[in-house]
Amino acid sequence: MNPLYWLAILAVLLIVEAATLALTTIWFAGGAFVAFLVSLFCDNIVVEFIVFLVCSVALFLFCRPSALRRFNRRRAKTNVESAIGQTVRVTEEVNNYSGTGRAVLSGMEWAARSFDDRVTFPPNTLATVARVEGVKLIIQPKED
Repeated sequence: MNPLYWLAILAVLLIVEAATLALTTIWFAGGAFVAFLVSLFCDNIVVEFIVFLVCSVALFLFCRPSALRRFNRRRAKTNVESAIGQTVRVTEEVNNYSGTGRAVLSGMEWAARSFDDRVTFPPNTLATVARVEGVKLIIQPKED
């Protein structure tokens, strides 16, 4: 295959990686680069494609875990992840049967529901965020 095809594939994969920053297509870009080098010396599409696949899969399997550990080390938690375990103040009675409930978390008011349909929270009660479902905080009694 013409080496320019491998360069085009490499360029597309690098653009996709730059757009997503997901550490997925970069490994296949590495495979495309090695296939490009092989295509300079060998004009056999089967050999080039096998080299592309082997290199891409090897890079993905052996280098990706290490790269993810390095890059995710400084990853900041999202608002949703950081909300879990936080204390909230109930501003409107949380009652799953009536579909009511509001709570303040870090100065922002959220819709709130109880972790258990049988448990209600009156206004000014402190509770703990058990999880987040969409735009609703699922709260449970605060442990002292």
